[in-house]
Amino acid sequence: MKLKLILWLGISSFVLTACSEQEAQEQVSQMKVSVVQAKSDEWIRTLTLSGNVVAKEDVAISTPLQGLQVLEVKAEIGDWVEKGQVLAELEHSSVQSQLAQNEAALNRAKANLIAQEATLREAEATLKRYQTLMQSESVSRMELDQQKVKAQTAKAAVQAAKAEIVQLQAQLNDNRHQRTKAQVVAPASGLITQRTVESGSLTKDEALFHLAKNGELEILSEVNRDEVALLRTGLNADFQLGAELLTGTLRLISPEIDAASRLAKIRIQPTEPLVIKPVKTAIGTDVAVKLHLAPKAVAVSIPFSAVSFDNQGQAFTKVVNLQNKVEKRAITLGVMHQSAVEILTGLQTGEQVIKQAGVFVDEGDVIEPILE
Repeated sequence: MKLKLILWLGISSFVLTACSEQEAQEQVSQMKVSVVQAKSDEWIRTLTLSGNVVAKEDVAISTPLQGLQVLEVKAEIGDWVEKGQVLAELEHSSVQSQLAQNEAALNRAKANLIAQEATLREAEATLKRYQTLMQSESVSRMELDQQKVKAQTAKAAVQAAKAEIVQLQAQLNDNRHQRTKAQVVAPASGLITQRTVESGSLTKDEALFHLAKNGELEILSEVNRDEVALLRTGLNADFQLGAELLTGTLRLISPEIDAASRLAKIRIQPTEPLVIKPVKTAIGTDVAVKLHLAPKAVAVSIPFSAVSFDNQGQAFTKVVNLQNKVEKRAITLGVMHQSAVEILTGLQTGEQVIKQAGVFVDEGDVIEPILE
């Protein structure tokens, strides 16, 4: 009797264990898991940058005269100046003194020329009389020859006087040019943005003023090497300037990457010119810029949440086949865009992958896919 009881209990335990395993297997095979399909797409991408307002054309204003004292500064930062307007006066007493001396010398040379021309006219007239008298032998050949020499000498004196005048005129012009240099003038109309000169200081080999030509402004920003590859001139841009949302286009991409920062400068030209006459926008104002990049056609993409990495850094995803069985598939990643990633190899459009890589399912498990 006991033997039958033990046998019955053993059979019952085995049956219960088998039933439990079967129920567990059925429970795993019926697990509902969210999946997504790999798909082709066209990504509309933007690049968000920070920048600041700068002069579109910055003009450095200096003087070729070094070591002269600044007598007066006539322009301040923020002043609007017109082309040719005097910005500063430099010391010019030595130039003025030389100018006066050369003007006096020129006047003396002109008076000397008048006297030499009179002497020449008299010598030529005497020579003509001697030539007439020579025909009647009233003068000797020697006297005629002497008069010819006098006429030639007078002519040479006139030419020397004219040459002296030309030389003094050139010196005078140079003096006047040096005198003009003593006035620092604006080469173009615009806004004074920097001033490094003070009254009483000496001029050096550096700019005395900086001017924003015509008051035109634009946006200066910087991008890294990878971002430069995405850019081309003419791209549309939006930028936030204070409370205003403005538009522009990418005007310039620097061909040089800074050796220290590893960044390249770009310039964005506003659609509507930013001018500062009167001053409305401060140079150096911070600006948030959004560049609209060219659309990118992607052959295969999936959410990045569906990607996992093994211990060697190999990317993989869990694919659900036609039998709803999970497969581990190695993939090659391309670029990312928002929450999606480009798949270069390993997947085809239409294949289903588990949306969340952290879902507790293993390769070979059978699931009930819920397509999102």
